[in-house]
Amino acid sequence: MSSSRIRRARIRYARDRMRVNFWFVPLLMSFGAIILAWVLLWVDARIPYDITLISRLVLMGGVAETRTFLINMGTTIILTAGVVFTLLTLPLSTMAAQYGSRLVRLFMGDRTTQFILGMFVSTVVYLWAVAETLPLADEGWRIPQLTLTAGVLLLLASFASLILLIQHLSTMIQAPTIVAKAGVELQDAIRSLAPEGRRSASGGGPAVAETGSHPVRAVKAGYIQYIDHDHLLAVATRKDAVIEVRRKTGDFVGPGVVIAHVRRSGQVDVGLAGEVRQAIHIGDRRSPAQDVVYAVTLLTETALRAVSENDSYTPTICLDYLGEGLALFLRQGEPASHHYDRHGRLRLVLEPVTFDELVSDSFAMLRHAGRDSAPVLQHMLEVIATIGTEITSAESCMPLRRQVALIREEARASGLIDEDRRSICRNADLLEAALPCAGLIPDSGATARNEPEEH
Repeated sequence: MSSSRIRRARIRYARDRMRVNFWFVPLLMSFGAIILAWVLLWVDARIPYDITLISRLVLMGGVAETRTFLINMGTTIILTAGVVFTLLTLPLSTMAAQYGSRLVRLFMGDRTTQFILGMFVSTVVYLWAVAETLPLADEGWRIPQLTLTAGVLLLLASFASLILLIQHLSTMIQAPTIVAKAGVELQDAIRSLAPEGRRSASGGGPAVAETGSHPVRAVKAGYIQYIDHDHLLAVATRKDAVIEVRRKTGDFVGPGVVIAHVRRSGQVDVGLAGEVRQAIHIGDRRSPAQDVVYAVTLLTETALRAVSENDSYTPTICLDYLGEGLALFLRQGEPASHHYDRHGRLRLVLEPVTFDELVSDSFAMLRHAGRDSAPVLQHMLEVIATIGTEITSAESCMPLRRQVALIREEARASGLIDEDRRSICRNADLLEAALPCAGLIPDSGATARNEPEEH
């Protein structure tokens, strides 16, 4: 197994950390500004001076006034950057108050915002780099006219990006935009569960001896941010062992908690336990890079806050993206719990996230909080009907069928008017009969349907 594949989970997590911050893109653009300054200075030194003298598009001047001009432009950019940072703090506080602090990561990971910050930072770096190349006195030094003109163009581009930032922020803090970004993170998290190069079906090779078992314990408290499955599989194959991971991504563990068991015929040394512990990364906060449940929570939290403010529109958008994520999970298939090496020997046992778990996390809290909102309950049934088109087994249908029955019970116990209550119950009955598993499992809602409605 290649080292690049072994580091796949770590690279994905590191990429997520770099994406959700305000420094990575400006840093890259600053390095680009320095390279641009060097390139333009090199070009300036090779362009005939007579060409720049007759061009109206190229700025001219002496050394002293050129240096002053560059410093003044840099000062202007720095002062304007203060306005930019002020504009950025407003949506951050708004999002934290209205949608929850966990959704701030969506704003921090916005590429447009990061690019605009990078424009101001890289322009200052460019002007400083050019100013440093100029001598203190005019001693026949040839002024880099083309490089100076590029600095003015960067200054104008920075001011233009300020207008873009104002326009972008006005749409960024709107609920549909935020929910759409959270939905994309959910889909990315689900796609990350797809195995790449790991065998998830038993083979015909001899079984690994499992006479010894050694628990691997966490050394610090925190959340499991990612589990490097490929690395664990490679370690188990190399050490002729079976590694059983007892925790899922997103679980909270404390010091001394058993996070895995290593089973092999020989003794488990400290180095092997350390490699297993290194593949299970623990941090102070959860990340949707591999934690699908956390990605679902970002959407449900937005919907719950909207319901608490009597907003029935935002929850329906959240339900749409939750439904698309669950449908994608069904199309992709549940992650395998047992993984084998190329000889068919069992090497890795995981506790993957299940469809039942995701369905419960998607609908349980929102179903109860929105019991007095007919549009929310009706749309929840519509989303379940859409997910039902992807069902291929009775096991996948049972969680949806259970949610339909619970929605019906919530409607009957709610404070809705009789017409809305009857409509929701009628649609729930129709959906329950239309689900593909209707004839494969016991009718859990039959008793509830036969009970008289409250009036």
